[in-house]
Amino acid sequence: MRRRRLLATLGAGVTTGLAGCGTDGGTSTPAAFAYSVPAFDGGTIPPRYTCDGDGISPAVAVERVPPETTSLALKLTFPNDIGSQVTLWTAWNIPPDVGRIPAAVATGDRPDELDGGVQGTNERGDVGYLPVCPPPGESYDQWLTLYACQRDIELDPGASRDALEEELESATLASKLTMASYRRR
Repeated sequence: MRRRRLLATLGAGVTTGLAGCGTDGGTSTPAAFAYSVPAFDGGTIPPRYTCDGDGISPAVAVERVPPETTSLALKLTFPNDIGSQVTLWTAWNIPPDVGRIPAAVATGDRPDELDGGVQGTNERGDVGYLPVCPPPGESYDQWLTLYACQRDIELDPGASRDALEEELESATLASKLTMASYRRR
């Protein structure tokens, strides 16, 4: 189990790390892109954001975006098995000047909190945030990746993570990953 999680983490880390990197010029993810997830400070997720608490989405503070950014997208997942991830939350077409995505974003296609942005389908098949819920005694890592996009994402609300990832292949200017874990008692 530990080996599978390590391999899944490495595989997704390599994939995520390549998102936003140029192919011809070798441009790396710019330093002009910065965000934080205050709830994930210290690398541990408070129960409030899990199935053991209120089950609300965490706030995301958008500090800097590249000047060419026309929209933001986010993806929150956790590794499940070799090369597999469980989708907890996806959203896209969030205005780049949003400054902060608040905690407790409502479920539904176009919640007010995303200022015109839309949400995708989580692992359960619902639109919006799905709180992490590991089995008792187990720990799950969560990966929140924020993307600076050079164009809006051409997807309907409720689209899958796979569809979003396909769109992000040609839309991403920069991306950054934040990891934190939650151990259920």
